[in-house]
Amino acid sequence: MIYAKNLSVTAGSTAILSDLSFSIRAGGVTFFLGESGAGKTTVLRTIAGLIPSYEGQILIGNRDVKELSPDERAKHIGFVFQTWNLFPHLTVLQNCTQPQEVVLGISSEDAAIEGVRMLELLDIQAHANKQVKELSGGQQQRVAIARALCLHPELLLLDEPTSALDPQTKRSLISIVKKLAERGISVAISTHDMVLVGALEGDKYFLDSGRIVEESLGNIVLSIQKTPRLYSFLHHKEIE
Repeated sequence: MIYAKNLSVTAGSTAILSDLSFSIRAGGVTFFLGESGAGKTTVLRTIAGLIPSYEGQILIGNRDVKELSPDERAKHIGFVFQTWNLFPHLTVLQNCTQPQEVVLGISSEDAAIEGVRMLELLDIQAHANKQVKELSGGQQQRVAIARALCLHPELLLLDEPTSALDPQTKRSLISIVKKLAERGISVAISTHDMVLVGALEGDKYFLDSGRIVEESLGNIVLSIQKTPRLYSFLHHKEIE
């Protein structure tokens, strides 16, 4: 279980996140929803340690994430960027082996075995020896997910994962997320794609101007503050 308590992020005098408290259940899917600029990506980046300066507390189990070294955090938390951030000079398999060798300190042989296993899990193993530039966007996303999973994180963060996907590839992503949840991996997603949200069961936190204005946890919906944009979400409309 991941907990955040009174999480706040500022940039100069501007509040980006204001006093957020939430939890991410083990083996479940959690959504952070809101329009562009609402703060949902900042939530994921803060959890991942990409925004180290914040107020409040983030706990993984009983450990404060600020106590974790970068390598320890990488073992607990995987992050898949909206633009995937694969290493263009490496092959698909090398993208999966390099983090293992650096973070886990394992041999290249063992890293390759695990890399192939994760590529098979994501059904992308046939492209193991290709360069990143030879892959489609959906294939690159699968490689990015496989790379993150090679470190066996408890939590996988997906930032706007459907922003560059066609409908067929989006359906494939939905299947992947379901598979990961079935394997006990917690998945947290920032998105405004209500097709994705409607296809997956999970807790939902609706953000507006850096605040959680409504949360839906299981069958319980807690309204904190109603907004016009939130009304669109509740009626499964795409945000413009």
